[in-house]
Amino acid sequence: MSQIKNIKYEHLNWGPYVMRVNIPKNIIDKLKKEGKKLKPKDSYNKNLAGHLNHQYKYPEEIQNWFYRATTPYWDAYRQGHCEFHGIKNLRLELGADDLWVNYMKPGDFNPMHTHGGDYSFVLFLDVPKQLTEEQENFEGTSHAPGSLQFEFTQQAKPRYATTGHNARPKTGEMYIFPALLQHWVCPFKSKVTRISVSGNLRIKNRDNLPYDYF
Repeated sequence: MSQIKNIKYEHLNWGPYVMRVNIPKNIIDKLKKEGKKLKPKDSYNKNLAGHLNHQYKYPEEIQNWFYRATTPYWDAYRQGHCEFHGIKNLRLELGADDLWVNYMKPGDFNPMHTHGGDYSFVLFLDVPKQLTEEQENFEGTSHAPGSLQFEFTQQAKPRYATTGHNARPKTGEMYIFPALLQHWVCPFKSKVTRISVSGNLRIKNRDNLPYDYF
């Protein structure tokens, strides 16, 4: 509950909960190093919506390492999610479904899509400064090149009524969100490669939780 002068008010938190958090450099560096080892046989293109030629699935041992190393961030997301929606933070057993790396080059883009599982994320390993400069110099009325756009139903104007959110990611940032939240990525022209990692988690003990919890 908030108050200004004699007026008390509160927010009605609804819609999807998205968390942005910075990930330690050692995790970023290892994912980049392991990504360089991946070969054409590791291509994940057929499983993804992206219009990219270079999307590779990490081997199981790297997937297991990553989700163990980032456990505190999933816990933080759950805490924030429950606070945002005003629900009890019941214990969830999360299982990892996959983990892949995207090498986004000029002209590549990700169309509007959703993910499998229950929770998803995108972690930006390398956002080159040339791309940031291209975003700053963009003069159009749409979203800036290489930006990440979340959509909750249709877009709307004026801005305070919109149901979408645009983000210009930076190196080391991770966005965690509900898997069914629609999102897409704008193409860019800069002659650079932007590297990101994504994956999905599922709730394994859903059947043991109250039927009306979800």
